[in-house]
Amino acid sequence: MVGTRPAVPVIDGHTDYLLSLTETRRSFLEESGIGHVDLPRARRGGIAAMLSAVFIPTEELPHHALIQTLRAVDLLKRVVAESNGQVELIRSYRQLVDCLDRGVFGAILHYEGAEAIDPEFTVLRLSYELGLRSLGLTWSRTNIFAEGVGPEDHGNGLTGLGRELVRQCNAMGILIDVSHLNDAGFWDVVAVSEKPFVASHSNARALCDHPRNLTDEQIRALAEKGGLMGINYCISFLVPGARTGVEVPLSVLVDHIDHIVRLVGVDHVALGSDFDGATMPAELADAAQTPKLIAELSRRGYSDDAIEKICFGNWLRVFREVWRE
Repeated sequence: MVGTRPAVPVIDGHTDYLLSLTETRRSFLEESGIGHVDLPRARRGGIAAMLSAVFIPTEELPHHALIQTLRAVDLLKRVVAESNGQVELIRSYRQLVDCLDRGVFGAILHYEGAEAIDPEFTVLRLSYELGLRSLGLTWSRTNIFAEGVGPEDHGNGLTGLGRELVRQCNAMGILIDVSHLNDAGFWDVVAVSEKPFVASHSNARALCDHPRNLTDEQIRALAEKGGLMGINYCISFLVPGARTGVEVPLSVLVDHIDHIVRLVGVDHVALGSDFDGATMPAELADAAQTPKLIAELSRRGYSDDAIEKICFGNWLRVFREVWRE
């Protein structure tokens, strides 16, 4: 069964539902009270496509990185196969636009960290054939390509292999994601990448001083490259020191959007919820609540055109510029 196109379709730039499906054994195709995302709740929320993250828990590293990655890709492919046409694995810009038009949910394969990729990039090439279209260089950890923003951040930039990984992704049409990358690595991506890149689920450090967020200088540099920021709903990246149980109003999330728009314009901000990977504001308890965010944008005075850019248009532009197909 194919759905109908939402009035304002949303492309969500970062979700961890594959990890949640693995840990809970629930079905993506059936509504659940567990986690934040499944297909019925995504449809009610107007979410038409998601970057679907493959995340490898630290305890599986380094020896099980590849097999755990392949298991997650296999899980996504099984979701697609069992969906009877409701879900497609997105391999091209044209396919994504077609899915948006037909009301078919688009799953975009993303690796949240490059730990499974080898120095010869064999796994990268094979992953592209499996559907990989977006890659985070690291997840707050050090690997052979980069340092993340975690406790292992010693201020080093990309390694030589990391620079070559960026070049390989540019050539293959794989989007580079700098969320979780340390500051030095960010500036190396600016220097090396010839294509737009994104911070798929990061916010403004000026409003919440956390290393996972970007400084104003970084936001300007990312915009100059033609990239975008996917606003993260996680309360810890919205308000300094926020933890589970702290009430963070939806208005604070839109404050981050406002800040980025004032800095670089509406063409460089989008949505990247971090559903199933973080603690959400109460008003965005799951994917079905996404229309509340759109309503808040409208209340703040954003035009219909601006809301469409934030919800899906800016992601489409970046995909069109980066992907080969």
